[in-house]
Parts: sequence; C-alpha cells; structure tokens
Amino acid sequence: MIKNQLKTFLLLALLTALLLWIGSFWGTSGIVIAFIFAIILNFGSYWFSDKIVLKMYHAKQVSES
Repeated sequence: MIKNQLKTFLLLALLTALLLWIGSFWGTSGIVIAFIFAIILNFGSYWFSDKIVLKMYHAKQVSES
C-alpha cells in the first residue's frame, strides 16, 4: 500500500514540476499561475481519479438481476 502511495506522490510531483517548468517560460507570473493550476489539478486527480476513470469508460452500475 505504501508503494502505491509513493508512486502516486511521485507522479503528482512530476506533473507539478512539468507545469512549473512550462510556466517558467512566462516569468514569475507564469510560474505562479502554473502553480495554482497544478494545485487544482493535483487535488482533482487525487480525490476524483476514480470517478474520472469510470466516466471515461462510460461505466454503469450493475444490478443483481
């Protein structure tokens, strides 16, 4: 379980670093905007990833019958 949490943390950190690197092309204000965007994106990815994947595959709940 800890291994999965570490993988998740590393992937989100890599995504943040990538966004900050792209934002750095526009100077300090670009980094600030990229950081705010990264926080929102990481929050959504961490807490709503299950719902996002289920929506992507058009999953439907199965009844007993």
